Amino acid sequence: MPSAKASVPHNRKRQLSEAEPETASPPQPTAKRQKLEDHQRHRTPSSFWDNLSRQWLTRRTLREFDRRTVWPTVPIPPYRTGKQNINLAKLKRFARHGGPYLGDIRGYPDPETSYHPTMDSSQSGSRKRAKTGRESATSSSTRKTSAYDPPFEQHLIDHGVYPEGYGDNEDFEEPANIEDINRRLAQPRSSLSPSRFTREQFLDFKKKSREALTENKVMSKVFPIIAGTADIPSQENLRFTNLQDLTDGSITKAQPDFYDGARPEDLNKQIREELGPYIVPSTNTAAPCLPNFFTEGKGPDGSAPVCKLQAMYDGALGARGMHELRSYVDPETAYDNNAYTITSTYHGGTGTLSMYTTHPVESTNPKHQTEYRTTQLNSYAMTGNPEGFRQGAAAWRNGRDLTRDGRKELIDAANEKALNAKSPGFGSSIQSFVSLSSNEPIQPESETSADELTLDHGMFQRSSHTTPVQAQVKPLPNITSNRRTKRGSRTDKGTKGT
Repeated sequence: MPSAKASVPHNRKRQLSEAEPETASPPQPTAKRQKLEDHQRHRTPSSFWDNLSRQWLTRRTLREFDRRTVWPTVPIPPYRTGKQNINLAKLKRFARHGGPYLGDIRGYPDPETSYHPTMDSSQSGSRKRAKTGRESATSSSTRKTSAYDPPFEQHLIDHGVYPEGYGDNEDFEEPANIEDINRRLAQPRSSLSPSRFTREQFLDFKKKSREALTENKVMSKVFPIIAGTADIPSQENLRFTNLQDLTDGSITKAQPDFYDGARPEDLNKQIREELGPYIVPSTNTAAPCLPNFFTEGKGPDGSAPVCKLQAMYDGALGARGMHELRSYVDPETAYDNNAYTITSTYHGGTGTLSMYTTHPVESTNPKHQTEYRTTQLNSYAMTGNPEGFRQGAAAWRNGRDLTRDGRKELIDAANEKALNAKSPGFGSSIQSFVSLSSNEPIQPESETSADELTLDHGMFQRSSHTTPVQAQVKPLPNITSNRRTKRGSRTDKGTKGT
């Protein structure tokens, strides 16, 4: 019996050692190897560069050039036997005794390849970054590049998404309702009057602006003062993973710093399911849908061109979603040359707030049916004086209210069509949506404070030069046949409160 008891731990130990090869976790990759794998995984696809109509000399372009000209010459490592054919217990025992003898290859020259340190800045600086933590932070920050660079902008242009002022004067087309939008943005707000937003509050805003050294601080401490408070569904820093690609799928997904949308339950479920790839931005179904108001922010060291390019990308996605829902309601009036999407940028270094619109235009290019054009509305110096801040903050808040009104009115029309598609008396509600008349201002349910209801609450008003409503509205056919007839020939692959 004693011998049997003594054998139990011995057998258990032997069983554990024999089971070790099966339960041992695979070795973790080194930091250098892991970084290289991450770099490969997130690298811009080759098709992005192959399809550009113009190549720009940027860091990303040079890295792609190095990848194509340098990496293929590196010898391919020999085939390695799979892990299932290796006895890990014997291999570990072999390693504990010193491993293979390497004296015979001492002084053997390195293989001759065309590899050089400039192949990838992230790899060439890995040894330096391993020295000290401070040096690591410095080197990584200086080597950081953004996907929003000239090649990215060129890619959007090649796919019919145009930046502000792009093209010749005769080709540039402003939205027909730009004057109406600017008049609405210029409306004063009583919550920003000198008696309610005092000079002391403005100086506090300037102090917080000076102390905000990063983009996160700008958006969390400075931006909320501009935005104020409002009961409007919004989300911050949400990646748009559910939207169909705006171009060919070779660019990064949009991730606005701030956007407004509608509560998902406010829009008919059938519409959300049918148009989800255009109006439901996230796989999180609780996130606001049909986004049409965006803000991108940068810290003092952030790039203003990058911020503007991000806003252009956001605006095109928002304008596409509004256009798709308008096409659902009435395809005949979808291309009305009006803007229903507003974007804005705020740069913490200069204290500048800029606002833009994005509107769809029917394209003559067979490669894409719809083009999206960005137009600047205005810019405001927010840190200069109290009056400048009041003008800028009022414009931002008014723009937010304006897009909310347009979103709500469009959703109401879409919901009514979904519920009464075969009703003969449905035309009147669609007529009220497409008219956007400036003679009868709409009084929406206010989501702002009562003291701010001195504004003209007219929707995105149609220009006086457009065709009268009676000539535009036509009887609406069945919902499903509507969209199939309109979208059957499309070739494109459908890419913080007040």
